[in-house]
Amino acid sequence: MGSCRISQGVKGVKSTRSTECCVIIDVLRASSTVVTALARGFQEVRTVTTIRDALGLRKKGYILAGERKGITLPGFDLGNSPVEVARAARKHTVKNMVLTTSNLTRALACCKGACICSSLNITAVCKYISGKSANIVAVGGSHGIVEDLGVALTLAMLIKGMKLEKRLIQKMITQSRAAEYLVSIGFKADVKFITAVDKFDIVPIYKRGKVKILDYEWN
Repeated sequence: MGSCRISQGVKGVKSTRSTECCVIIDVLRASSTVVTALARGFQEVRTVTTIRDALGLRKKGYILAGERKGITLPGFDLGNSPVEVARAARKHTVKNMVLTTSNLTRALACCKGACICSSLNITAVCKYISGKSANIVAVGGSHGIVEDLGVALTLAMLIKGMKLEKRLIQKMITQSRAAEYLVSIGFKADVKFITAVDKFDIVPIYKRGKVKILDYEWN
């Protein structure tokens, strides 16, 4: 039987042992954006750490999504917004997206592989890592880490067979400093969207700079 532990930030990612599955959580908003993109029809999310690298992929047919300090980057098609991504998925024929963010993409660059978790797919991730040893990483950011730790702790409890308390997750998200900041800069709709616990039944897997829905052959 596997075990799980909770760690934090880039150091937490780097501490992942070879025997562990790395689960990365950046609920407000990057992991939620990735989950939504794949659930709504994007085939691949490429993650990069620099704006320059993202812009370089436009000529290869990627839709550009990204932010710094929560604000959509100049010249990009989308921000780091699950609401925007869900709308874009209905409009665009291009189904590959590149994402660069303040925190998640930097964390992903430090690992060989990971599972992306949000409030939106927490039960699906729980089922995937059940029986495995896991390092659950709460990424956090400049506005704190409470919401990510809340999802991480809930996931750990679910793995141990405890009940999913949706209201508790929702409160930890909406009452966090990160949520307050996002609302103040005009992203209240994203915060509300992200409180929809278990909206999607998918497991996004990161490998070699790309995130796709779990495919056991690819994984």
